[in-house]
Amino acid sequence: MEKLTDIIRVFCIYLLQLVYLNLLWFLFTIFGLIVFGIVPATLAVCKVQQHLLTEKHVPSIWRLFWRSYRSHFVKVNQLAIVLGLIGFVIYFDMQFFMNQDSLFGYIISVGMYIMSVWFMITLLYIIPTYLRYQLSLFGYMKYAFIVGMLNPIKTIGFAIALIGVIYVSLAFPQLLFSIGVSLTFFIVMIIGNHAIDHIHGLKQA
Repeated sequence: MEKLTDIIRVFCIYLLQLVYLNLLWFLFTIFGLIVFGIVPATLAVCKVQQHLLTEKHVPSIWRLFWRSYRSHFVKVNQLAIVLGLIGFVIYFDMQFFMNQDSLFGYIISVGMYIMSVWFMITLLYIIPTYLRYQLSLFGYMKYAFIVGMLNPIKTIGFAIALIGVIYVSLAFPQLLFSIGVSLTFFIVMIIGNHAIDHIHGLKQA
């Protein structure tokens, strides 16, 4: 009975932390005028969750969140702009060449489709990579891609889990506004950190 009580207590603590982080994410996304606030707020959520996963306790979630949001605001927005431009180019080229009624257009569109998959893999691991390493903007993208490609099973499971959480959150808006965002990136940090740790294990083997 005591063990069950401890499990319930831990679950409630984690649930409250997710709700609190979700609230902070919305507030600081708006604080950054949405466009410039959404990525730093997301990074700050992930930074707090990284500490919770590794240290189990954070003296002040608010202080850690604010410090992460403020200190990474410029750099992480630069990274987001670069990724956004790359994503736009891939999408535009896919749409353009798919409408070309020629063998060349078909070949290029297939190539762009493959690149879009690679791009999505990079996006999955970009935040865990950013929080673990000090790299250049393109260094983060390269290493995130490598992590994803060297962990194919985790990457597939990663994508399925995220799609599931996002689908449920959109189907039930009350979930989105309570824990949807923080839960999504909690999954990102768990799987992302495991994948990076796996790479470290391969290097040491």
